[in-house]
Amino acid sequence: MKRNIVIALDVGGTFIKSCIMLNHVPIPASQKEFPSLADQDQETIIEQFIHIFKYQADFYHSQFIEQDSHWHIGLAFPGPFDYEQGICCIQGLDKFESLYGSNVKRALHERLAQEGTWARPLQPAEIRFENDARLFALGFSTNYPQDRFIALTLGTGLGSAFIYKSTIIDHFQGIPANGWLYNQPYRDGIIDDAFSKRGILQLARSLGVMKPDLDVKELAEDAIAGDILSREVFTEFGQRLADMLIPYIRAFQPNLLVFGGQLSKSFHLFSTALQGFADLHQIQIHTSERMLENTFLGISHMFRF
Repeated sequence: MKRNIVIALDVGGTFIKSCIMLNHVPIPASQKEFPSLADQDQETIIEQFIHIFKYQADFYHSQFIEQDSHWHIGLAFPGPFDYEQGICCIQGLDKFESLYGSNVKRALHERLAQEGTWARPLQPAEIRFENDARLFALGFSTNYPQDRFIALTLGTGLGSAFIYKSTIIDHFQGIPANGWLYNQPYRDGIIDDAFSKRGILQLARSLGVMKPDLDVKELAEDAIAGDILSREVFTEFGQRLADMLIPYIRAFQPNLLVFGGQLSKSFHLFSTALQGFADLHQIQIHTSERMLENTFLGISHMFRF
């Protein structure tokens, strides 16, 4: 049996988490975290990616006898990014600034071509990039292959994807291009401002929760302990989230809503309004605390071998 090997990287501003996927199955012992070096110059960042590729190639060869294999490299990369071309468009976000305007895909191929024996199987490998929220949704869909759903990741920002039959939907009447909701208008700003860590903290301030250096974890702990104002923050957050989703649910008609990300760990605190809305429209809600595992799975399934 031919082996399809994917070196999967979930690229963040602080860390890069990597894993080998063998015929769409993760090799748990290969999972490792590396510093992203996102504040460094372009050459240093590219070298770090090559270092990760080498680590995973060496790991694979230490565990498996070489046979007919086809290698792939997939990266979940933060945006803005031209994912199809592999060009970084990140600017003003204090991470990967030195890659702005660069064709990262080409740079990685060129560096691999300069490497020695270890890199030969990787040199012809297809390198693909995609948004992390979309890959999380794609990975999640492998357990729901016939479903139509909207996936949201709630954390430092809001990520989104629209999925039908395990396919990412880029164009659909009534939803924005690529299924990206983050920059769509909401109230006096955009969706990303309202449904993110900074959004929930701003909401807390507007409702009179004014502790110094308040963070979301502390806010959630206070709400769980019964603090009325803290609970009100999460209740209002859930009501606004349901309100924001209405036009997209009407347009896409999903049967599932899927939530991932750090804020989703507090889902029980803001679920009431969302659950009522979902029940009314016969939509199931799923929350996932396995975002990384689903992202790796989504990276693997980008290649559809």
